[in-house]
Amino acid sequence: MDPEEYRRRGKEMVDYICQYLSSVRERRVTPDVQPGYMRAQLPDSAPMDPDSWDNIFGDIEKIIMPGVVHWQSPHMHAYFPALTSWPSLLGDMLADAINCLGFTWASSPACTELEMNVMDWLAKMLGLPDKFLHHHPDSVGGGVLQSTVSESTLVALLAARKNRILEMKVSEPDTDESSLNTRLIAYASDQAHSSVEKAGLISLVKMKFLPVDENFSLRGETLKKAIAEDRKKGLVPVFVCATLGTTGVCAFDNLSELGPICDAEGLWLHIDAAYAGTAFVCPEFRLFLNGIEYADSFTFNPSKWMMVHFDCTGFWVKDKYKLHQTFSVNPVYLRHPNSGAAVDFMHWQIPLSRRFRSLKLWFVIRSFGVKKLQDHVRHGTETAKFFESLVKSDPLFEIPAKRHLGLVVFRIKGPNWLTEKLLKELSSSGRVFLVPATIHDKFIIRFTVTSQFTTREDILQDWNIIQHTAARIVSQNCGFHCISSGDGTGIPNMIVEPSSDVISNASQLSPDGGKYKTPSRKIVVQPKKLAVSPSTCVISQELKGQGDPLDGCFPEDAQDVTKHKLTSFLFSYLSVQGKKKTARSLSCNSVPVTGGLEPCNPKAAATDKESHANTRILSRLPEEVMIFKKSAFKKLIKFYSVPSFPECSIQCGLQLPCCPLQAIV
Repeated sequence: MDPEEYRRRGKEMVDYICQYLSSVRERRVTPDVQPGYMRAQLPDSAPMDPDSWDNIFGDIEKIIMPGVVHWQSPHMHAYFPALTSWPSLLGDMLADAINCLGFTWASSPACTELEMNVMDWLAKMLGLPDKFLHHHPDSVGGGVLQSTVSESTLVALLAARKNRILEMKVSEPDTDESSLNTRLIAYASDQAHSSVEKAGLISLVKMKFLPVDENFSLRGETLKKAIAEDRKKGLVPVFVCATLGTTGVCAFDNLSELGPICDAEGLWLHIDAAYAGTAFVCPEFRLFLNGIEYADSFTFNPSKWMMVHFDCTGFWVKDKYKLHQTFSVNPVYLRHPNSGAAVDFMHWQIPLSRRFRSLKLWFVIRSFGVKKLQDHVRHGTETAKFFESLVKSDPLFEIPAKRHLGLVVFRIKGPNWLTEKLLKELSSSGRVFLVPATIHDKFIIRFTVTSQFTTREDILQDWNIIQHTAARIVSQNCGFHCISSGDGTGIPNMIVEPSSDVISNASQLSPDGGKYKTPSRKIVVQPKKLAVSPSTCVISQELKGQGDPLDGCFPEDAQDVTKHKLTSFLFSYLSVQGKKKTARSLSCNSVPVTGGLEPCNPKAAATDKESHANTRILSRLPEEVMIFKKSAFKKLIKFYSVPSFPECSIQCGLQLPCCPLQAIV
């Protein structure tokens, strides 16, 4: 390919990218392929002769796109955002053309110096302390771009380990460093990301995961107690990883309590704000940063919510020399006349070479400005609030953890297998992408507002799919009656249409005056409305005033159950967050049996009308279900202990799985 063909083909690729991102909402979010789908479409060996660009370009839609998960889609609600933007794409286009390896200042001065200045910009945008700035008279710290938060956490732990071992060598000069390392111990909450556990494995530092409070936050007293216990065992506490915005429910550890303890005990305090860090560009969210002055290091991903595409991770330390003593190697071929006087980022990281990542970050910050980035964060947060209001308006669902920022967690009221089945059906449809988590042995679904192009209409469409799928599952498994939609489709008489107040409140997502204005959508092609079957929403008058529609339909006095392993494929989505926890399990054989039948609702005898209503529900329950005690059913709903799995045989009307279970939290 010569320069002229590159110019022509480059324009074609830009046009293709524009068309793709402008119409991505019309594509199926998740691919309908199986592992190995691509093997038959590619030759066994690389071509000996050049292929034409037309053939290569044509294979993008033929081979690549059928297997792509469309992370930029407004209907992508799994994990956390992984956004891009036009300025970000242009930045990497230029960086790829320059293709410098910025390991030292001398290897590309612009690469190093732009990164230093942009990292100072970013620190000030987030409200970080001056000690994290390169250009401040009282600072010996600074920021650097790493590839991931996982790498940043590992770098921080390795630096903390090296610093503590050097301190221990002063009093124990004859002890081998590997022996000293065996006595070190680090801490994080049991909600911390799996990368924290991996950092411990790589560094050979023991990692203890501490329990959290009712808000899933790690508190000071818990840490203080753990430190005291481990010191009595002869261990040496060295490191604490505090999470701001946990993966499961976006919870925040209490920095104002953890910080003073780390300072008093001499522990390195590292802060993982991978997702939530972007929100700190908005002053109203900085209350979660109370205590940041105690931090030794801080990391977050602009590649998540700031519209700077992967890879781009900000990492700041208050003392750069602790990184130097950990990672510094200085062969003669890497030395230059300004060594020591200039910053050489090779001493701040594990790899030697590094990309010109700061270009795309520079382009994004300048193109949007701080105010537009703040508007973007507020739009995502307000959109999540709107989805939260829809879930709260339906009595079939519950929100088991407080919403923070753009993440809402929800589940169907009742045993875990109802929510698991809902997630399975939503995933198989490909129209919306969600992933699960577990909290307090409850199986939950995470709903994250990811795309900057997500609108109220997108949220309503996704909620319509979720609501109708859930209603169908519950009606099929709990005996609710259905009504006809007029087209022969049965609609459960339990779907609650969002109130006019809920819909009207969504208008607050973009109020006039420039506060929370939705970003311009000029490039977005609005999709045709998806046909959802059943598509009619009805308000069940019978459900109003009856409370939980599932109340009285599940066990109350089921025996305590043994702890087993969960085999469902859905739990492969779950990241291991510190420890493995077992979930309560229940098989059909462990449910107590009685010779007589009891009504599902003990209050049904109060009036003939109530008795008749309960009889109607009972008449639709499978005969096998009727042999269970009402009290046994309530036990199930109390502990949410029965996920169901497609590979398990079903032996009762409620589809209780007769197999071992295990939940990974």
